[in-house]
Amino acid sequence: MPESVETADSERLARDQRDQEVRVEVHPHEAESAAATRLADELVRHEAVRTHLAGPNLQLATFELLDKDAGDRARFEAVVYDPDDCRCVRVGGTVAEVGQATAYPLPHRQRPSEEDFQRSVESVLRHDQLRVLIEQGGTQAYRPMPPYLDIQNPDGSMERMVTVGLRSERGDFRHRIVGVLADGSVVLNPQGVPQPTTADCEPPAPQGGCDTSGGRDQVRVRVIQGSIALWDFILIRPRASSGTNGSGVELRFVDYKGQRVLYRAHVPILNVEYGAAGAAAGCGPTYRDWQNQEACFHANGSDPVGPGFRICSTPPQTILESGVDGGNFAGVALWYDGHELRLVSQLAAGWYRYISDWRLRNDGSIGPRFGFAGTLNPCTCDVHTHHAYWRLDFDIMTASNNVVEEYNKPPIVANSNWHTKKFEIRRPRDAGHQRYWRVRNKGTFRGYTLVPGGHDGTADAYGVGDLWVLRYHGNETDDGQGFTTNPALSRANIDKFVNGESVEGQDVVLWYVGHFMHDETHPDPAGHVVGPDLRPFNW
Repeated sequence: MPESVETADSERLARDQRDQEVRVEVHPHEAESAAATRLADELVRHEAVRTHLAGPNLQLATFELLDKDAGDRARFEAVVYDPDDCRCVRVGGTVAEVGQATAYPLPHRQRPSEEDFQRSVESVLRHDQLRVLIEQGGTQAYRPMPPYLDIQNPDGSMERMVTVGLRSERGDFRHRIVGVLADGSVVLNPQGVPQPTTADCEPPAPQGGCDTSGGRDQVRVRVIQGSIALWDFILIRPRASSGTNGSGVELRFVDYKGQRVLYRAHVPILNVEYGAAGAAAGCGPTYRDWQNQEACFHANGSDPVGPGFRICSTPPQTILESGVDGGNFAGVALWYDGHELRLVSQLAAGWYRYISDWRLRNDGSIGPRFGFAGTLNPCTCDVHTHHAYWRLDFDIMTASNNVVEEYNKPPIVANSNWHTKKFEIRRPRDAGHQRYWRVRNKGTFRGYTLVPGGHDGTADAYGVGDLWVLRYHGNETDDGQGFTTNPALSRANIDKFVNGESVEGQDVVLWYVGHFMHDETHPDPAGHVVGPDLRPFNW
């Protein structure tokens, strides 16, 4: 066949495929949550757990399989907590031999639930001094930062104090934060919270709520064009996401046109650091935040598998688009605009609102995005910096035999723009060398480039780094740190995984960080959103 005819046929086929209608399918999927359900009773009754927790109502907080495609031989990690004293233990073992599992106590306590907070608000309403303030009108309660404080008793035991924020239109202070102990007693001036202030940050106020309970935790999503599955992956909503503090919208087993790209993609570490003025006012000085509390936002459409996953008929409106908090939906909104599928969820951590957003495009590129906003509070008027840490577990074609390469112009290794990372390493962004990275299959030279976003910032001492190249280990999902305000602890500790292991031709993981400085005197041109682009090559 003449080359011109063959080329014309190829172009016509490509055009026909482009013109074919694309449909988005959402199907039930319960693989890992089914394992958690099956083992939950055994774990909360386990002898190793009972060594540390004696309460009658133990509950399973998290469950995660650590090994890829290992079946009953897979290792797992779980967290069990006692709702009576809020202490937690981490349990580790294998699915086939749960009886041999081990457990050890965690230093952080279970974060207050919505029910815990509402009970604390009721205690505030019964307090004589605060009741007078509230009865004057114009006062509302909100969930502040920090969400709780650990109070040490004289005998060495710890008690959790739930914090309640009060915003008033009357009186000497616009904002004040009080504490409530387990017995319902109220502490008017607890140590370790922002000081009473007239500062009033973030204009939007909550507008309406929605049901954040019920529904599935994960689904299978397919984006199909004609007979071709452009995308095929498992989608996990934030409340069920993995890691010590959750990890936002989480993707698993991500295939593009029938070939594996990522085993897992998520944001397991998120923190915020205040400048001198904020720290002096009692804000922070840092917070290790969480990414598994879903917040309501506006999304219109249909729910093909029940609550929690909505295929939208119009673009979803988070607080970043609408300018107001609240809405008619909690979970993951799916919006396809003809060239990309967006996966959007709004998260809450105290007065912060975070937007977890993935963009999977028809051409195979992926846009991980993370957005930052807040509701009325006393702190975010002061300069502060958010750091969002994506964990990208690449399995290009295969889990192993992957390599990571770095581009620099001008070159920094010999005379080549590209060089291979041979061992685990932390790397900074470097605009002066136009630096970016790629992960490829060593056998096929097929892969993805990771191009930093133009507004992703650069690490400071607290933000630690911009990118890490690591060898895969199932127990390195995050650094294990729960909520804390302590800068030495809240600072991301990914460096502990860098121990000289070879990454050439191995199963590799990239950690990538977006740094967002929120300074009200300097508006952000990117709209309070950070994130890189992942672009396929030779696909």
